[in-house]
Amino acid sequence: MRHDFRNAGLALAARPALCETHEAAELSPSDLIRSDEDLVVRLCRMPVGLAAPLLRASLPALTPQALLALIAASGEAHHRLIAARPGLDWKVIKALIRTNNDRVMAALIRNPALSFDEEDQLSFARRASENPDIRAAILAHEGLPVAKSQLRLSYGNGQAHGNLKLIALVRGGEAAGFVRELARRLKLDTVGLGRVLASESAVPLALACCAAGFDRAVFLHILAVWQAAYEAAPQMTEGQRPLVLSIFGLSATEARRRLAVLIDQAL
Repeated sequence: MRHDFRNAGLALAARPALCETHEAAELSPSDLIRSDEDLVVRLCRMPVGLAAPLLRASLPALTPQALLALIAASGEAHHRLIAARPGLDWKVIKALIRTNNDRVMAALIRNPALSFDEEDQLSFARRASENPDIRAAILAHEGLPVAKSQLRLSYGNGQAHGNLKLIALVRGGEAAGFVRELARRLKLDTVGLGRVLASESAVPLALACCAAGFDRAVFLHILAVWQAAYEAAPQMTEGQRPLVLSIFGLSATEARRRLAVLIDQAL
């Protein structure tokens, strides 16, 4: 059978394009982009690797209303990026807190450009009871008096007078003074303790903190300050984190014993 294709092109050209039929029929009013703000919010809903540059930028279209819409339509990764933005509106802060996500809450607390009311701080303190990262973030914050007061009332944070002195030495950049005071309190060799604390592993510092009566939250705070202040800081990757934090299941006596073994090996 012979086919005549001479008029096939005309027949195809006469048909409406698919985008003018099926797609147009499927579009609902909610699918239409009505403003620059709407466009930016939709772009910010893309996978976080693509949306991150937009969420880090100071775009006029990212208004509080736009951010609230984005929080409702996205998940933790996007929320953490929003929490790091400066100058967040109080409604946005409260929406992020209501996600009840510990990592989002810690990101909010670590944002130095934000301020929090008493209700926010009480929320932080309640979450801190179960999460050492949040406790560490609260301790590292220069403000948050209500949250810190709640922590002192509820947990004490291991901050006896001697421990407050140790924290002050670390914060003040007095590494040598911290080592001397810690060695004196734990009755350990000062030189040996200094050597193991200067190693790449965070295990000796965790053992020392546990032996001194600190909890995991205070250790995480000291570790963060130590890493920020000293080049030869101990490191703790996400893979190492469970093992290092498991040290705080030891008694202070056992932690001191294991630390002494490391010091003997270092001398």
